[in-house]
Amino acid sequence: MADNVTFQKRKLATPPVDTVVAGDDIGGAIYQRVNIFSKTGDSTFQSPRIDYPTHVLMGIDYVHHEIHVGSNYEIVNYVDLAINNVFDIRITTPNTTKWAHFFYNFETKSETLWYLYRNAVISTAGTAVTPINSNHNSSNTSALVFNTIANATLVLADADTDVSGASTIWTGISGDGKEGGEKDHEREIILKQNTIYDIRFIATAAGYVNYHLNWYEHTDKSA
Repeated sequence: MADNVTFQKRKLATPPVDTVVAGDDIGGAIYQRVNIFSKTGDSTFQSPRIDYPTHVLMGIDYVHHEIHVGSNYEIVNYVDLAINNVFDIRITTPNTTKWAHFFYNFETKSETLWYLYRNAVISTAGTAVTPINSNHNSSNTSALVFNTIANATLVLADADTDVSGASTIWTGISGDGKEGGEKDHEREIILKQNTIYDIRFIATAAGYVNYHLNWYEHTDKSA
């Protein structure tokens, strides 16, 4: 270990008196020793830790962080559809800049046509669904409004949830009646504020649909 070395700013010809930083002598060269601190509050700081056996810096990704702070929500359920039945999951976003960063996954037993629409129109309220906070110790509630509705035919579904003027974001067919089918969107999509989305399933063959909706709600930082 070397003694403390005098600190000098890049453009400062004469360093200030008694201004020093810690340095280590490694192979004859002096390397500045730096401590890293992270904010844990408005006026509190902590040093990040490493894993003792491997010396790997420990951390979590941002989605995991949102779970910890109580801003991540989920809806997990299923519906059993007869042939030609239509099932709609309607999502209404609030008119705020706290946007939903959205993921979804569903599994179908039999061949099922599915759509994700933006700017649908709701004529019949359907059944309200309350999202679950992924942090069960948090009292935070989602700003998104969810409701579902099932219909025997596409004509009836269109009367309840009008998608004629909506934009089709994605569509596809899942399931084959033998091994089933699964669809997930691993990368988040950020839902538009003050907008009605509709996830629609049309059963071209009878069978169940398992669905898992997962999102966190976040306001962009200004600085």
